[in-house]
Amino acid sequence: MEDIYYGLIAACCLLALVNWRLGLYVGLFIDVLRDPIRKISEEQSVAITLAGALVWGCVLIAGVAAHQSEWRMLFRRYAQLRLIGVCVVLAIVPAALLSTLLYPRGYVLAAMGIASYVVPLCTIALGFVCIRDEREIYRLLRFYSLINAIMLLSVPLEYFGSDVPGLGGIKTEWIRYRGGGETDVKLIAGWYRSPDIMGLHAAHVMMFSAMLAIRGRPTGRIGWLALMAWAGYGLLLCGRRKMIGIPLVFVAAYSQLSAMQGMYRARRMLGFGIALLLLVVAGGLTLWEDSLGDEYGDYAASIFTESHTRINDLVIGSAIGTLQQAGVLGAGLGTAMQGRYYVNVNTSRDNRGWQEDGLSKMLLEFGLPGLLLMLLAGAALVSAMFAALRLVRPGSSVLLLQIGLMSVVAGDAASFVISHQQFSGDPVSGMLVMIMVGIVLGAPRAFAL
Repeated sequence: MEDIYYGLIAACCLLALVNWRLGLYVGLFIDVLRDPIRKISEEQSVAITLAGALVWGCVLIAGVAAHQSEWRMLFRRYAQLRLIGVCVVLAIVPAALLSTLLYPRGYVLAAMGIASYVVPLCTIALGFVCIRDEREIYRLLRFYSLINAIMLLSVPLEYFGSDVPGLGGIKTEWIRYRGGGETDVKLIAGWYRSPDIMGLHAAHVMMFSAMLAIRGRPTGRIGWLALMAWAGYGLLLCGRRKMIGIPLVFVAAYSQLSAMQGMYRARRMLGFGIALLLLVVAGGLTLWEDSLGDEYGDYAASIFTESHTRINDLVIGSAIGTLQQAGVLGAGLGTAMQGRYYVNVNTSRDNRGWQEDGLSKMLLEFGLPGLLLMLLAGAALVSAMFAALRLVRPGSSVLLLQIGLMSVVAGDAASFVISHQQFSGDPVSGMLVMIMVGIVLGAPRAFAL
């Protein structure tokens, strides 16, 4: 099985180098295929997961090489990107040197850390050149939503105990122990390798379906709203509040951006879709109450009652603890990555607590000066996206696409702040987010006044 899979990866890489636009679809297909293949393989090697990134690497190389003159326009149009480059280099170089000097084989950690930040940033250029027509982007969103909707069939299969290969965690049973008399929650992964990854894909299906419902014909909207509801059930059963929060941030960002751009019709349609979705979900939960139990609904509702406490503990408390442990300069690049366990590099972080949130991760790797530089780079990227909005005609349909993708990015960014594993543990997840950023920046290239 593994030999066939790696052969398929090699063929997909060649195809991506020949036709990188087709490679986008191939990469998305491999992305859903790799987890179930890893689960049913004998060794369940992490290489099966990481091999999928090779396809996206080939797509990136071919896409950027084929459009050199166009992606150079990216830096001419958005001066903020030059600031981002300077900030990232100033943050990465000292952190990489620190890892190299402090640890045996620390250069491996440094190389992994550099790749984890630089490669996703490079995919902004890929997103910039891939938009020729907004319909192309909606086709990609449609393909992503449909293949992941099929993958989400595994969620109820696992929940109801079906004997189907590839269900559940990888050598792990995921349980959320709540304590305090609260009912423990079993986290569902389905065919995905973890509940976090399943929840991330379910959240993306919900958000992309909302965009497709708003943009599509009236006859097709019911289908996309139904797909939103289907993904919503998967999101609920993943048992991860940080994933449930992604669509909530999306709705808030979409509503605010639509109002800022004067697109009140889109805002009303989103509100109608969300209201209809809530009715469908509420009805489904009522019908399934006996078999589904109350623990998932109660746990999901705790996102509103416990979020403030959790954010204080996870982000602020963890950042203070990391600063006390690692000092102002941090522990070096790559020390907070999950991948360090697979390369067998022993670091001074082994006896410390786990940095779950994204800010503490960057604080550990870059130190306080590097974290401030990365936050400045993030602010510059947001500024560039807002500049891209101003370059498109008000009321344009492509502006609707930009608003939708910016809202998805906002949801993913909020998720990263709370927990970085779904991005730092999977380079493809970060690359897809940055491709969406690039599409937002590239939209005026084809549709500017």
